Amino acid sequence: MEIKMTGQTYTAEENLAYIREIMQKTRKRTTSAGSFLAVWGSLSAIVTLFQYLAVVGTFPLVYMPYLWAAFVISGVSFSILKGRQLAREKGEPCGDELITTSLFSSIGISLGVFFFATLLAGILGLVSHIGTEVCYVVSLVMAIAFYVSSYSTGITWFRLVAYGWWAAVILFVLKPFAAEYLLLIIAVLDFLLLALPGFKLMSLAKHDQT
Repeated sequence: MEIKMTGQTYTAEENLAYIREIMQKTRKRTTSAGSFLAVWGSLSAIVTLFQYLAVVGTFPLVYMPYLWAAFVISGVSFSILKGRQLAREKGEPCGDELITTSLFSSIGISLGVFFFATLLAGILGLVSHIGTEVCYVVSLVMAIAFYVSSYSTGITWFRLVAYGWWAAVILFVLKPFAAEYLLLIIAVLDFLLLALPGFKLMSLAKHDQT
């Protein structure tokens, strides 16, 4: 079997080798960006846990706007600095790398919009709790991002993370828990399905460099 591309003829083996090369490049860029998931997931889990403690009355609620502001500022600052570092070291993404990068960027954007809206609504007194509707929309975005990335990067365990987020969607839709535990559940999910995969990617990045 031969495939003709850009005026040249390539064998099936050469095309497979080219695809593997693209996947390997995408995998390396994804593993090198694992710190984004680790930092955002950890920060999100911590601040959401404190929000839960504030709701149940074991942490002063008055401090929460400052914690949320610190979360957003530190997360965005890290993303900018780390993004510039990766751009210098690996160049701008293209092709499948751009698709994977865009998918994971959508995770960060979704989290940022979610937390900013929650913070603003809390300050204005518009809500006293986080609605599960927002939670399962964000979970769907994360599930799709991880699942698609499992094929573009060849990192098969991404699918397990995606299944975890889809399970979270079912959890938020069925709501088999008391409303006061919602924030605690979000904190646990952020740590298990964002921070831990990020730390795993950082470990893989070190292995890829050796």
